Amino acid sequence: MTVTQVLWRPFQAIVGLPFRWLRGAITLVIGNPVISREMKVRMRFARSFWLQGAYLLFLIAIVLVAYQGILVYLPIRHPAELQSRLQAFYYTLLYSLVSVIVLIAPALTASAISFERERRTLDLLLTTPLRPMQILVGKLLASFAFLMLLLVESMPIVAVCIVMGGATVGDLLATYVLIGFSTLHLCAFAIYCSACNRSSGLATFWAYLGVIAGLGATFWMALVEVVFATPPGPMFGVPGSVAQRVVFPLASLQPFSAPVIKAMPTKLFGVEIPCWFIGVAFSLLLTRFWLTAAAARLPAVYRGNFVGSLRRQGLLLGILGILTIDALLTAFPMPRMNREDLTLILLFAIGFICPFVALFTPWIATFGEHEGKKPINDGWFRPMRMFQPVASGALPFIWAWFSVLTGVLVGLWVWRTGVQPFWDKLAFGFGYCLLCLTFFWAIARFWSSVVQQLSLARWISFGTLLLIANFAGISKWSLAYPFFQMVDGMSVTVALESFVAQVQIHGLVVLGLTAALVSVCFVLERRAARKGRSKE
Repeated sequence: MTVTQVLWRPFQAIVGLPFRWLRGAITLVIGNPVISREMKVRMRFARSFWLQGAYLLFLIAIVLVAYQGILVYLPIRHPAELQSRLQAFYYTLLYSLVSVIVLIAPALTASAISFERERRTLDLLLTTPLRPMQILVGKLLASFAFLMLLLVESMPIVAVCIVMGGATVGDLLATYVLIGFSTLHLCAFAIYCSACNRSSGLATFWAYLGVIAGLGATFWMALVEVVFATPPGPMFGVPGSVAQRVVFPLASLQPFSAPVIKAMPTKLFGVEIPCWFIGVAFSLLLTRFWLTAAAARLPAVYRGNFVGSLRRQGLLLGILGILTIDALLTAFPMPRMNREDLTLILLFAIGFICPFVALFTPWIATFGEHEGKKPINDGWFRPMRMFQPVASGALPFIWAWFSVLTGVLVGLWVWRTGVQPFWDKLAFGFGYCLLCLTFFWAIARFWSSVVQQLSLARWISFGTLLLIANFAGISKWSLAYPFFQMVDGMSVTVALESFVAQVQIHGLVVLGLTAALVSVCFVLERRAARKGRSKE
């Protein structure tokens, strides 16, 4: 093999990667028999037409009530007031439309897989030549197509706003694109809930609970955009200037912000990007994430490395989410700060990333018997297996995930401010958070060794973490106390020195607890291995 061939093959693989992804995405949609079958079955029953009729009657009622309350009830004194009321009429219609779509979207897909289990046809479906992702994408797009049908049916009603002068065609199209794609990942999450539960009722319950949690996570971002980007009027907006740029790009994942964001731009790294484009990109990435998670829950294909793909996608989503902070730093001019102030801000940012990663630790670090399969316990620490669904790759992935997110955030702030923080104090904060995550990993490993059943170990580990967080509160026994005591009214310099001293004390305690748990786990796993050999 020549040198040219050695250099050409990696280059060809890297250049051809986007085309392979595009070809794979096209094959998931074109010629997928699941899509046509699901759409025919869905439109065969009368309840689909009754749902469309009730949906249109609700929108017509909203139009009549809003028209009477906004445009007819009070007299119009001048043309500017008429324009303001037309915009209020436009927002009322679209917020009503979004409310209905958000209520319908999870129910359309929450029974996609669980219904197949109830009819005992899931095994037959998995034995077909179709790939698992083709089955999931087919069921998702069939439900999403019905959702798009409802959106298209509402266009003649919402078009009244265009005729009356309350909005433009471009605003309406951009709003519909954001509404459609911001509900796509909600439907994908419902598919995941359907793959995790055996009954449709339970899957629907968890789907609605997860949708509420997901919308709540981005609600404050959407609220900021709605308050500061909506023109002042009789129903919406606040006095003052209207924002011309989106500050929180992740607000595009919130369907209730779509009527306000529309085609507004956001600025990332000095480049203005339409916010609807960011919303579409993140929605597609989240949809891919939930579909991969659903594929990992299908029993017949669990041997595939869907968990590894899931971890890589989670890492990518975390990095992209942190990079959107640049829009916030661009919108508000950074005040001049010294090294102490920047170090304090970065320590709080690191302390915020740590509990975010800790929430996923019970699902990453646990192992045990699952659906009749023996636990995959291949050791303690193997970095090359961090993207594999094995026990030895859990701690390396947790460390890598936290390190990458922290490195990206710190690098972004340092690049934006041009100030070098106190790296020794950041190292203390980073090391302490890394030690806390190792302690959480040890807790999950301990319960896995005791229970030896995957689902039970996950929930007990998660309950243990919640108990530790709530029992200690923000007292001196809390793991977060070194961060909380920095806001105790002391100067920044004294707060940083106090943080380092407190971290050393807490770090020794956490290190001792971690070592004790690891020792107990080692003994329990040795006993379990001996029992397994004796049975054989």
